[in-house]
Amino acid sequence: GKLFPYAPDLKRYSLNVLGHFAVSESFEPFVEAKYVRVDSRGSNGSAFFSVGTWGPRDRYRTDNPFLQPQAREFIRESIGFADGQEGPFFFRRNFNDLGPLMQNNRRDTYRLVGGVRGKFGRNWAYEATANLARATSRTRSTGNVNIQRFLLGIDAVRDPATGEIVCRSRIDPSAAVAFEGAADPAFAAAQLARDVAECVPINPFGEGNISPAARRYILADGATRSMIAQTVLNAFLTGDSADWFTLPGGPVGIALGGEYRRERFRRTQDPLLESGLTHSTLLPAFEPPRFSVGEAFAELRLPLLKDRRAFEELTVTGAGRIAHYDGDIGTVFAWSAGAQWAPVDGLRFRINRSRSVRAPNLFETYQPLGQNFASTALRDPCSIQSIGSGSDGREANCRADGVPVGFNFSYPSSFAYVDGGNPDLHEERSDSLTIGAAVQPAAIPGLVLSADYYDIKVRDVITSPSVQSILDSCYDSPTLDNQFCNLFERYPGPGRGPNNEVPGQIVHNSLRVIPLNYAALKVRGVDVEAAYRAALPGGGALNARVIWTLALQNDSFLDPEHPDRKDQNLLELGNPRHAFSLDMSLGRGPVTVGYKLRYLSKMSVGAIENIRSVQGRGAEDADAFATRYNPATTYHNARVEVDLGPRLSIYAGVDNVTDRLP
Repeated sequence: GKLFPYAPDLKRYSLNVLGHFAVSESFEPFVEAKYVRVDSRGSNGSAFFSVGTWGPRDRYRTDNPFLQPQAREFIRESIGFADGQEGPFFFRRNFNDLGPLMQNNRRDTYRLVGGVRGKFGRNWAYEATANLARATSRTRSTGNVNIQRFLLGIDAVRDPATGEIVCRSRIDPSAAVAFEGAADPAFAAAQLARDVAECVPINPFGEGNISPAARRYILADGATRSMIAQTVLNAFLTGDSADWFTLPGGPVGIALGGEYRRERFRRTQDPLLESGLTHSTLLPAFEPPRFSVGEAFAELRLPLLKDRRAFEELTVTGAGRIAHYDGDIGTVFAWSAGAQWAPVDGLRFRINRSRSVRAPNLFETYQPLGQNFASTALRDPCSIQSIGSGSDGREANCRADGVPVGFNFSYPSSFAYVDGGNPDLHEERSDSLTIGAAVQPAAIPGLVLSADYYDIKVRDVITSPSVQSILDSCYDSPTLDNQFCNLFERYPGPGRGPNNEVPGQIVHNSLRVIPLNYAALKVRGVDVEAAYRAALPGGGALNARVIWTLALQNDSFLDPEHPDRKDQNLLELGNPRHAFSLDMSLGRGPVTVGYKLRYLSKMSVGAIENIRSVQGRGAEDADAFATRYNPATTYHNARVEVDLGPRLSIYAGVDNVTDRLP
């Protein structure tokens, strides 16, 4: 069976207050206040599962009294136990009969903005604001399974003194063991005596056989609280140089300003959740240091020429912003420079070059490591099946890392790892170039045509690699001295590890998935737009807008050891080469008829590298898809609206008139 997520209840309450008072044109105080409360209840669809994830005791025994005799004998024969021999066995199960994990959430948002603004001189204006915001969230979850109690409860035996089915730990002190995978072993050990005393045996075989008493024993409620607060102080001054001097094209436009921003975040859970004793994702207490940034910016608009032969307008613009961040980021600088040239009225050319930066946020930097599970089966690059693929140095690196010859361990489909933030991150940087033109032909009033070419490159993109990418990148590098090999540990042996690991196996929960600065993105394309507006005889109006996007490049560079190897996104699902849209409306009197069209060119159903050459590399798997491309698709929407007065209108429409599948 399968459980689907649902959100059956959502209530929202909001209050807004706006006010301003113009003392004079040069002094106008204003205020904005907002309060929003959202209460929600829903399910994330994650039923408890047992796939051997919960450590060496996540097993069952053939002497379990809940097993039917026929099933017991079948399991013994399948494993190869001798007559009368008892032992452990393993099977996978989703415990849908325990129900989903339900969450009741209350979120309160407060925001207060106050400031002053005004105008002075001929063309000058200013504004100064303080923005205080705070959001709190309280989430109560039900349906969590206490893993320590689950492991004690599935280890059931028959009490020889009474003949009743009991937990083994009740009669055998050696079976009273705390959960080995707890994030807080001391907390787990402190709970053990009570968990053993209250232990109720669990019947996991078959749907609906878990008793109400066993459900109450293993299910636990949990609570999470979080708070995020932000303070922003902002001030700017805008105007021009008309009172002092002018250029041949007019006065110089000026904007100056500064901003200070401070953010705080806190998240806590109750002790049971923070200890890692439940099956829900472990979110440790998180209260990073306060984050703040101070910025100063300036913008200039230089009108060099105007109303001259071949220079109806020539304007140069420039902008710069310097920011200083707390921590290792330090000081960064962003800038842009551009020009606009209109040789004649109705024709304009433009060009702009810019550098942008993005600093990592609090979560990317300070998020503590928490429990997670891989969604796909893990292929160990050092196993027999995989060691011959990858780079030429893969096998040598595996041996240098202590993986024994013949290593062939198979990991469970939900491989356990931890993920969180990386305090060593630095900022992302991007460079962009846009070149364009706009035409407003005098012969066709109301028509505007424009076209722009864009080229954007982003470096040091903050990206969290997948578990599989971390392992492959570690051993396919020239040496083991790389950032990926530092993200996990292998059990060196001898014997079994603390979580029953075999020599060479990745230590349980040792692999860390954290964001890294290693990826790059490159995007190029052309945007073409045409807009037309015309008044019709009798008071009607026609509005039409056409947008066509031609994507020339959309590549990701995600392999740190081969930085020039691109992963082409263009032509894959969601990234067509051609995208076209038409939006039209015709109004006459109180009636307006609207029509929208959207066209997407063909796209591959999977990775485009599988079916066509990329960078001269041959198709990687030409037979990967029975159907290689989703065909080009056009969608049509229609709408009619009737205006019945200043406060009432009615409309009717049909989206996707031809019922095209996505």
